[in-house]
Amino acid sequence: MTGTRYSRLLLPIGFAVVLALLLQHFLGSLAWAALLAIITWPLHMRLIARGWPRVLSASTLLGALVVSFIGPALLLLDTLGGEVASVHRLVNKLNETGVPMPAWLADLPIIATSAHEWWEKHLAVPGGLNTLIQTTVGDFMPHLTGAARTWGSTILANALYLFLTLLTLFVLYLHGPTVVRYVDQTGMRLLPAHYGMLRRVLPLSVRGTALGLFSIAILEGIVLGLAYAVAGAPAPVLLGVITGYLALIPGGAPLSFTMVSLLLLGQGHSGAALGLFMWGTIELFLVDKFVRPKLIGRKVNLPFLAVLFGLLGGVSTMGVIGLFVGPFIMAVLFVWLRGGYDRVLEERRAVADVKVEQES
Repeated sequence: MTGTRYSRLLLPIGFAVVLALLLQHFLGSLAWAALLAIITWPLHMRLIARGWPRVLSASTLLGALVVSFIGPALLLLDTLGGEVASVHRLVNKLNETGVPMPAWLADLPIIATSAHEWWEKHLAVPGGLNTLIQTTVGDFMPHLTGAARTWGSTILANALYLFLTLLTLFVLYLHGPTVVRYVDQTGMRLLPAHYGMLRRVLPLSVRGTALGLFSIAILEGIVLGLAYAVAGAPAPVLLGVITGYLALIPGGAPLSFTMVSLLLLGQGHSGAALGLFMWGTIELFLVDKFVRPKLIGRKVNLPFLAVLFGLLGGVSTMGVIGLFVGPFIMAVLFVWLRGGYDRVLEERRAVADVKVEQES
């Protein structure tokens, strides 16, 4: 009987493996679409319950997601465009007059004389900066061309994956109940003993992780934005918004406050730069090691260490998407552990009841 059951599972499992190999380059797009659908599904259902047509609700949510992620990028590009124009004007001015040698260059040990001669020859003369830039760019042009080709293909590939993710998400909004019914039927056939538990834990885990990620991103954007303002960084509100969005990905927040600290250091504010870097490091440690696991584990009743190791293991193994997979695996593990413990307690109670009956 058991052999017959396993033989029936062999064909679906083999087909699933072949399908995964066929779609291996697009599994990330499908996974992200499914995650976004699970996260935003309660809001989608709420809009439909208020009388919104399914197409209008799907279009509104999809547009909101696109604006929320692309809007800050456009704002950043606009700001960088202004900064690039300012740098271009400064370079033109320095090229016309020559770049004056900084006073600290003469205090360098051993190389002060040669550095002074090189500066006077290449930078202090009018037109020297332009010549130096052209020479440097010419030397690196073959490398820059190869890198541009690689970056171009990577950007196009990621743009395609993003389009497929959004398209799949739109289809899931429109035909979600049908997809869920097919998945439920398949899950009940393949895993009749465990599918109910998996179906219950998956949305709770995914939404709990999303709640933790977005809450922490908002918190870090506000806290570090205030720190930027106190440290005297330029445009602290914009930098805080950028930090909040970067905090959604692993390593984004430390990269943000490190770059702002370097900016302050370059402006000569060494004390503010050191203070901002130390504050960012302490705040990041407390948030990542204590606050984030607590928020994520609350939805599925996971202990602190289980969430922490789930997050770290998921990110180190699977990248950004591992932030969702790791806590889900840990949630399933603890459901099984608690279920086994409950069964042991029930068996002990039953044995104790039998002994009491025998003694009486």
